[in-house]
Amino acid sequence: MPKVLILLQKQIARTFFCNSFNRDVVILLIASIAIGGAMAGALAMTANTYFSETITSLVGEYGEFDFLINVREEAKEDGRAQIENVINQVFPGASLKEGPTLTGLTSFLVGVPAEYKTKQIYETVDQIFGSVPGRSGISIMTEPRITLKAVPDGAKDLVIDQVMQVNGVLFAFRDGGSVTVLVQSLAQASTVNADIERLLGQYQLIDIAFPVGSEPENPIRLGEQLADALRADRAVGFAESVSADTKRNDMTYFVSTMIELRKFLTAYATKTIIRLAAGVTLRPGDVIAFQGASPNIVAPGTAVDPTNVLAQVTAIKGNGIAEGMVIQGDAKQLHEGQGFLVSGSTITSPIGTATFNNPRSELGNALGETSKLVTQIPGFAQDAQSMIGIANKSLDNYNISLGAVEQTLTSLGNAGATLQAATSGLAGLDTSAIQLQLGNSAQAMGNLVNTLQVIRLINSDVASSINEMTAMQQNLTNLQTRLRTLDSVAADARRAQAAINNIKDNGSSTIASLRNFDTEGARQTLNTTGGRLGQLQQFNTPLVAAQLQYLEAAVPNLSDEEISRSVKLMDQFIAGQVIPSQHLQILTKSNVATELATPTVYKVVGHTNVSLYKSSLGVIEPDPRAEVMMILTQVKAVLAGLVSLVATIAFLTLDHTAVMTVIRRERTVIRKPPAKGWRRLWGGIENVFTAPECLYGMGIGALLLTIMFALSGGGIPYMPWIGVPILGAALGLFIANNAEKINPVASDEISAGEALGLSFDEIMREIVIPNARPGLLQKLNRRKMKFK
Repeated sequence: MPKVLILLQKQIARTFFCNSFNRDVVILLIASIAIGGAMAGALAMTANTYFSETITSLVGEYGEFDFLINVREEAKEDGRAQIENVINQVFPGASLKEGPTLTGLTSFLVGVPAEYKTKQIYETVDQIFGSVPGRSGISIMTEPRITLKAVPDGAKDLVIDQVMQVNGVLFAFRDGGSVTVLVQSLAQASTVNADIERLLGQYQLIDIAFPVGSEPENPIRLGEQLADALRADRAVGFAESVSADTKRNDMTYFVSTMIELRKFLTAYATKTIIRLAAGVTLRPGDVIAFQGASPNIVAPGTAVDPTNVLAQVTAIKGNGIAEGMVIQGDAKQLHEGQGFLVSGSTITSPIGTATFNNPRSELGNALGETSKLVTQIPGFAQDAQSMIGIANKSLDNYNISLGAVEQTLTSLGNAGATLQAATSGLAGLDTSAIQLQLGNSAQAMGNLVNTLQVIRLINSDVASSINEMTAMQQNLTNLQTRLRTLDSVAADARRAQAAINNIKDNGSSTIASLRNFDTEGARQTLNTTGGRLGQLQQFNTPLVAAQLQYLEAAVPNLSDEEISRSVKLMDQFIAGQVIPSQHLQILTKSNVATELATPTVYKVVGHTNVSLYKSSLGVIEPDPRAEVMMILTQVKAVLAGLVSLVATIAFLTLDHTAVMTVIRRERTVIRKPPAKGWRRLWGGIENVFTAPECLYGMGIGALLLTIMFALSGGGIPYMPWIGVPILGAALGLFIANNAEKINPVASDEISAGEALGLSFDEIMREIVIPNARPGLLQKLNRRKMKFK
């Protein structure tokens, strides 16, 4: 160990304090690093300055301009003149600069004074410069600014209100599909950016995706219903439908109206029920032809006639049934017919029969019949009032008639006693008075039955009493007939006595039943019914009938073809608006999991064939100018790295290959017996990586490249700093293994110098370096040479 330290001290002293070739190598390294680093830094700085100046000449200094207006090249002069007029009228004191022309568009940069940098100006800048001829677009360039992308239309107002409360924000406004935030100063930009990120992190979007074929009919209304339901759920709390901006965009309401109108027209289009023949399969969208008003019979192979009825399949049901909608012709007179599949404009094979249902005609007929019925309501009410009056009078006579019946029963009892006393002498008995009394009782009984028949219209409970009274009346009539023959037939007298007793018993039961009848309750029911009929008479039936007739006339007087074309046009209009149909977005707090919202969504949607995802409320887009400057910084680092790499290769090739060749010569002077087999292979590999000249090359290459990278600020994309010395060492290794080919030395001259007793330093300075490749080492060695 002491020997190693002593040897290390000698090498350090020789390298740094003695006039040796080792010190020459150290001086060469210092000079090479200084020159290479300076060259790399200067070239990278020059390129960076050039590109920065180019960008500044194109878009101005940082924060100099606020708007960029693109004008078509052919209208450049007129556009510039109009921009100047707008500036003079709206922004006095503003600056204007013409930018480059790219892809047929000329850019004009406008910088406005600070007093005009307001939210109202920025939100209406499109209207302010709307009169510029040839204008192709306008962009905001005010700096510093922060742009928020992917913010749903319905959430932009909320985001703007929240961002305006952040300290350092000048104002926020809608910029097309984004939200742009202007920052008061560049020093506050990073703080504001962090605050906005924190603000956006408080919210999240729950995306509800519907598969194809399961889209909601009215996504706007469904979104509001979902938000209301989630808001009512305590586990969710805050929820807003943000798929569309329903608060600011009137077009959203118009589209919603169009959706409902489309549903109305579709509901009243003629429906086609197709019963498919065996083996026939159809798909939604297929077109079926029917004869319609055409005089020609539909047959396969013929062309579709304009008067044929065409129906488009809308749904396939089970059991060989398909549903369709008429898209050509009118199916009013077509009740059932044979259908044929249409391919292009040609009729092909038969597919089955179809029936047609016209809801418009059914609605018109129903409204017409209803209006007729309404006009009859006053007459119905008047007739019912009259019947109630008759029923009340019948109830008034009810007790009188009931007393007459009781009197009749008493008379029948007396008559029965008389008959019983006269049974033994019927021949001398005069029954004319009894017959007269029976006739009067039967008549009274008939009047009572008639009265109960009227009451039966109101109260059906008297039906049994009426039957009993009718039976009693019939019995009285029979008794009267029998009394006529009493004088001649004694047996008839006995039967009459029995009949009288039976009548008396039945009459007593009937009287008891009639006494139980609630005449006051019936009278109250009649009065209540009369009051309701009076209210019905006050009903404005002419107005209702007129409105029904108006509705009948207002039923869409459209043919099926007109309805079909209107529905297609509405579909195109609705599809052209930014109203989602396959997915809805609900804004909630970030701590709400989709699992909490899933049951509520399933309940409101009505099925589980939907998918729920979470996404962020918005994304902060980096400043474009900052991104360009970052790219320029990366370009500067790459240029510095490339120059450092080239300089390292140049220095290794021109200056150090001679040294590595001499080191290799010293290693190979002492020849060892050649190895055989795997030892020879291993020795070759070992010499490639661990030979002294290779170690020297790797060390010098790693040292040169690393220090020059550090001094010039170089860098290589996707390569970490640890890779720089590795790359330098790899270059040095490659050059070391090819040093004799790059910079061969005169071995005879070196041997002669050694024979003359020259030291290693003298041999290197006087023989090797002067005859080597011209480089920095050769230049530095001239002052050390003795034999010039």
